[in-house]
Amino acid sequence: MTRNAHHHDTHALPPQAICDAYKKYQRMENSAVDEDLEIVDFRRGLSDVQKQKIVPVATVPSEMIAAAGKVFKSYGQSQEGESLGLNDVPDACTVYEHKDFNGLRLLPSLLPPECQSILLDRLLHRDLSNPLHMTNIQQDYDIPFPPLSEGGDSRLSFFSYPQSYKGHVFTPLKPNSNHKPLNTAQFLQKKLRWLTIGSQYNWNTRSYPSSSPTPFPPDISALVTSLFQDSFTPESGVVLLYSPKDYMPVHRDVSEECERGLASFSLGCDGLFVIARDKYPDADEGDEDREQEMVVIRVRSGDVVQMSGQTRWAWHAMPKVMAGTCPPWLEEWPVGTATPKEYEKWRGYMRGKRLNISCRQVWE
Repeated sequence: MTRNAHHHDTHALPPQAICDAYKKYQRMENSAVDEDLEIVDFRRGLSDVQKQKIVPVATVPSEMIAAAGKVFKSYGQSQEGESLGLNDVPDACTVYEHKDFNGLRLLPSLLPPECQSILLDRLLHRDLSNPLHMTNIQQDYDIPFPPLSEGGDSRLSFFSYPQSYKGHVFTPLKPNSNHKPLNTAQFLQKKLRWLTIGSQYNWNTRSYPSSSPTPFPPDISALVTSLFQDSFTPESGVVLLYSPKDYMPVHRDVSEECERGLASFSLGCDGLFVIARDKYPDADEGDEDREQEMVVIRVRSGDVVQMSGQTRWAWHAMPKVMAGTCPPWLEEWPVGTATPKEYEKWRGYMRGKRLNISCRQVWE
């Protein structure tokens, strides 16, 4: 058993109730999702029952969102693929809090389309190409990272290669293993599942190193701290990349020593997010059959889920990604109005993808 400063067991098993809910929504058809009025869907509008529990508690002003976006864009303006100007005035964002989940805040459409596109550029062009950022295949493959750009301060993007380029092969580290060599398309389209930025989370030990050679990207940190008014300092980020048949099983984020909240940003296709808490405060954590209160939320591109307070340690999952729901401003990514011609071969990559980045503070 491993416990951190907040006394939660990092290897505990989830309650059966959320596992059952997870399976239910994993099997649900998209049309059934649209018709299920128990799912929180801000675009459809909250039901009368939901309005009693999910209430507005604050507003992120338009001016604050615009200022955060401009600071974010000011980092690395010369980077390829960033052609959006952030000139439009964004809408203010209403912040909702769930009365039954202490610290669960929902910020629908917080990130404007331009900011979403730039964040995607930074994560999948720059950060994915950084050899110090771990991915899910690094333990099994020798990754041919792109060379440095002409200025030498960053690397080219994996998306600068043709999809079937024969000179760019991901070779298994163990020749006798069951892993087969991959080309760039197989890596980006099928095999890439996660990327860690900042302090590198170890998925096997469920822990963080005491020191990290990879500082959290300062531009993304500036965006997050501006939007959340320095309520936490991003030190690690887990970037999850989904296709429509992918999912994130039931888990909870309890490896961090810091008790401050985390913020989870959605980009691309819609997903279903389910979160649970013990119905009775004195419930035994070792009782897998203990009763749960649950809420299921349809998250869309630009939405942010903030988990703080008691909800910071809650069990949650992403049982379903909905195909055909990528918003128009990301459908053609990585192609934009002024992107390198090499990216044209990858036009429409995000049409069938969902990306989630969860930013959290690790240390007090």
